[in-house]
Amino acid sequence: MELADSTVPHNSVIDILRARVTQGPDTLAVNVVGRGLSCAELADQVERCAVGLASCGVAKGDRVATMLFNCVEQIVVWFAAARIGAVWVPLNVGLMGDDLAYTLNDAAPRVLVTDSDCADKLDTIRGRVDPALQCFLVAETPRSGYGAFSTLPRAGSAPEVTLARHDEAAIIYTGGTTGMPKGVVLPHFAWVAAACRYVQAFEVGPGDSHYSVLPLFHVGGSMIGFLGPFLAGIPTHFDRWFSVKDFWRRVRETGATIIDPIGTMVSLLCQAPAGPADRDHRVRLTLAVLSQVPKQFADEFPKRFGIGLVNVYSLSESGGTLIVRNRPDSPKLMSNGKPWGWCDIRIGGEGDRPLAPGKIGEILLRPVVPDTFMLRYHNNPDKTLETFRNLWLHTGDLGYLDDEGYLFFTGRHAHWMRCRGENVSAYEVEGIISRYPGVREVIAVGVPAPLGDEDIKAFIIAEPGAIIEPRGLVLWCRDRMAAFKLPRYVVFLEEFPRSTTKREVERHKLKALAGLEVWDAEQAFGGRGYRASAAKR
Repeated sequence: MELADSTVPHNSVIDILRARVTQGPDTLAVNVVGRGLSCAELADQVERCAVGLASCGVAKGDRVATMLFNCVEQIVVWFAAARIGAVWVPLNVGLMGDDLAYTLNDAAPRVLVTDSDCADKLDTIRGRVDPALQCFLVAETPRSGYGAFSTLPRAGSAPEVTLARHDEAAIIYTGGTTGMPKGVVLPHFAWVAAACRYVQAFEVGPGDSHYSVLPLFHVGGSMIGFLGPFLAGIPTHFDRWFSVKDFWRRVRETGATIIDPIGTMVSLLCQAPAGPADRDHRVRLTLAVLSQVPKQFADEFPKRFGIGLVNVYSLSESGGTLIVRNRPDSPKLMSNGKPWGWCDIRIGGEGDRPLAPGKIGEILLRPVVPDTFMLRYHNNPDKTLETFRNLWLHTGDLGYLDDEGYLFFTGRHAHWMRCRGENVSAYEVEGIISRYPGVREVIAVGVPAPLGDEDIKAFIIAEPGAIIEPRGLVLWCRDRMAAFKLPRYVVFLEEFPRSTTKREVERHKLKALAGLEVWDAEQAFGGRGYRASAAKR
């Protein structure tokens, strides 16, 4: 039975919080890296943090950013911002250099809350952002230039605000097909709707418990890992990050019945040695995004571990998670499912005209329930209008519908790449590499990675007489882009294949080129250490 919009009593995450406190103040709301909070304790921390944010001058419509690994404070700041009508801006902890400076300047938050692991990267770009930005540190050790999050004023009452379903709630930065990341502005009800879809999709009951390894700065972690279980009234447990070695031990310790490993996590779990403990758990369902996982792992995972699948298709622009989902008892388990009344789907061909079942085209979406899709792209009205042309949300993804209306995702347009669980704009990577001395032109494409998703291959035309050393190029790039955006492969060409009419680079032909000398960063650096060191800088 699907939950109708008219039966949803909540407008915002604050309404959900208040309802949970009324229903069970002493029940566990969330445990993040060993720190548990009951519903009443979470509400108390949210209220006191809201007082602190208001004391910093934050008012309704202002933005509050976080740059945090999974921790209790991420949820507290998110809800505290909502409590006073501010807009939450969770930043990816992998951002650095140009990426980070651009995103902060675009979002223009009044307050930023971060941790010691991210502060080093913030310090390198502080001179490039608004000096009025108030930064607070979640750490016991003081740091110059940061106030202590624990010392924010907590006494008094936060201002009362009225939150409408369509009011701005958050800005989620996501990779785009052109330029730098785009800020997806989501309304309050988009979060409530995502939580409702979680309850429906996982058929949640009172004995369930969720274990999440997704980052809270993504809609996956915030909506599926926390808000869905929170609305459902079941506990959820987070770790700081995913660990192959510890995953099943933590699943057993938390008593989880629902889990959410996606992408390369699934591949890595399947590559671990099989053993009698593979089914020593209580898990009944897992979130699945198996269209982005090598087929052998997608087939193996549910059989080996004895777990049902909820395969999905989602994106931030369509209101986040589970907008399209399969049922655990689906006769077409590997499809991405149906929208179950939340949106319309069209597979668009030329001029966005609908294609027949089985024909591959762009996935177009349109909301059925009001206030569930994004409001706009922040500071980007032209891109907003382009994305919503013909009154359909253009996802940039490719797929087809079968004759029963099941969606099958097949890939992305050439300018999209999916790297280590992140959407990456080819133009963004190209824009940074093009500034490297001696680069005349560069094209970045995604190529299949051994564990799923893609690795980035950079095709470069050098200036006449220039000598570009790939190792130096990658080391230069890691100071200017997130680790997951770094090219793994570098190829030098004298010219690119181009169309005869528009003289545009034919990226599909670049991907198909064979017999070239390819430089591989993992071979040159002896593994993935060059990425890990970049992430820690």
